[in-house]
Amino acid sequence: MKKIMGLIIVLMLMISISSLAFAEEAEENSGEGSEFEETNENSENETEEPEVNETEDPVDNETEDEIRIMNNSLGAEIRLLQLEKAITRNLLKGEMAVDVLKGLGYNTTDLETILDELELVLDQVKNANPGANDSVEVFVGLKLDSINLTKQFRDNSRELVKDSDYKSLKEQIKGNVTDLENYSKKIRNRIKQFNRNQMHKLYGIIGYGNSSFVKEYMNGTMNLTQVKLQLNKMVNMREKEKKQEIFSHMKKEMIQNKAFGNALANKVKSNFTERKQERLQERLERANETGNEKLMEKIQEKIQENQNNMGNNGQGNSAGEKGNDNENSGGKGK
Repeated sequence: MKKIMGLIIVLMLMISISSLAFAEEAEENSGEGSEFEETNENSENETEEPEVNETEDPVDNETEDEIRIMNNSLGAEIRLLQLEKAITRNLLKGEMAVDVLKGLGYNTTDLETILDELELVLDQVKNANPGANDSVEVFVGLKLDSINLTKQFRDNSRELVKDSDYKSLKEQIKGNVTDLENYSKKIRNRIKQFNRNQMHKLYGIIGYGNSSFVKEYMNGTMNLTQVKLQLNKMVNMREKEKKQEIFSHMKKEMIQNKAFGNALANKVKSNFTERKQERLQERLERANETGNEKLMEKIQEKIQENQNNMGNNGQGNSAGEKGNDNENSGGKGK
């Protein structure tokens, strides 16, 4: 019976260690949404990409998992960098697509306007402060904006182009964009730093002072999965009382992490449309500065639509009034 109890404790600890907020090494594409050439028109099993229902639940399961590591500025920096890289890749592919379509004689004005707004979203991501109290809300909002714009680009290009030209277009922009290696290196470096901090925290809970595994992880001779296995082995070598103490401590950590994640998700949802209005207003001001009338018109339409959503949901008028003031100004620059 004692052996069974010991095995149960170890099993629970293994689950606990796996559930703690490590930044997965393979998550460099976090927050990217869909790429432009993703749709497979010939697939019999093709499923339509779901609409992003922003007003009801802007935090889906994937996003909720992503924000679990954003309880400190390093975790927030990782997510914002991943989003920045993803938007940059989609912009590069979008520009390639526009060049191809122009060569085929298509009018790409609407597509270029979408890319212009996506460029403004990228600037907002770059200017986001990972250490700010609202970094999670900023990340979620900008992620959804980039997903929606990416979907608009793909849908519009699909409607614009003949089937034969669309297949040729997908082939020409297919594959990885190679100008993103600096992003990849920076993201990998930040992920390792984040996980190193989590490992030191776990070693403190387990009562193990030797940091050789951390060093091996940092220099690349051990991966994250191997480190977790070593942590489980170390726990298994402890006395029963110590195992129970570790389990109790880690269970408390897991509960706190889950509560933190739920609180963040609820905070994002509570004022989502108001914050979207602020993001759109900021982009409209930037569009005014560039004199891009087509982009100004599109963003003003979105401001009005979002303001209507705010009214339907019974939210405050402050952001909507701000949008109206700018709209009534006729889009003039400051």
